[in-house]
This record gives sequence, C-alpha cells and structure tokens, in this order.
Amino acid sequence: MDLLRLNWDATIAYCEELAAKARGYGPDFIVGISRGGLVPARVLSDLLGVNAMGILGISFYKAMGKPSDFPVISQDLTMDIKGKRVLIVDDIADTGRSLAVAKDYVLRKGAKEVKVATIHYKPDSIFKPDYFIGSTTAWVVYPWERNEVERELEKKKK
Repeated sequence: MDLLRLNWDATIAYCEELAAKARGYGPDFIVGISRGGLVPARVLSDLLGVNAMGILGISFYKAMGKPSDFPVISQDLTMDIKGKRVLIVDDIADTGRSLAVAKDYVLRKGAKEVKVATIHYKPDSIFKPDYFIGSTTAWVVYPWERNEVERELEKKKK
C-alpha cells in the first residue's frame, strides 16, 4: 500500500486552497465528518468565517484500508439545519460511500443546499466532491492520524 504522508504545514495550505474554492458557495453551516473531517472542518470554519458547525459521525473502516460493508451513522447531527446552505467537510473521498450517506442524511434533515469539500479525492470514488485539492490513489496519512496509522502498520508486521 502506497502511503502519502502530510505534515501540518502542507495540510493547512491545502485547507486554505479548499476554502478559496468553497468561498463562493457561502455556506451558512459546516458539518464535519467524524473523525477524519473534524480538523479540516474546523480550519475551514475559521477561514470561511462560518461559526455554525456540527459533527456527523460515520463509521465505515474496520482497519486501515479495510472498509465495512456499508457506512453507518454513529453520531447524529443534533443542530437544526433546515433551510441552510451546508458544507460537508471530510479529509478524503476514498470509496465515496460515507460522503454519499452524509449528503443524503443532511438533505433529509432539511438543508436547502449541500456541497461537499474534501482535501483529497480518489479517482475510483463513487462520489466526487464539489471541492477538493488533490487526487491520489495512495493511502493518505494526515497529521492528526499519524500515530494511529503507525500502530496499524505495526499490527500488520506482527
């Protein structure tokens, strides 16, 4: 498995580019997908000046590179988003299945309009975000998950 390891400076620079792309959308509300999308969602919240933010938990991966059969909502979005322009943020569109579930869920919660932003996009994803910065086939290791990935790699060696 190819790994693409990012440091904080590169990741923040990618988030700045992502914010520049999403700025024209003008979201009223940002939804961060837990866990990978929490840091980029908070950074975009700051860069776009959008204080209204919530978390949607979606469980999908059993282990690094091993998805479950279907994404499951593990934490409901508790904020009222009816009539709002929502920007869903995650770190990567890998299979795209979690993002499809998230967008459908947010629309069912009454959002007026929904766009999706990710730092990276994998070409085989079934869901293409409205905004993304890079495209890769590698497993991306973001700075907030560095230790988790190292533990997974160590397990695989044993």
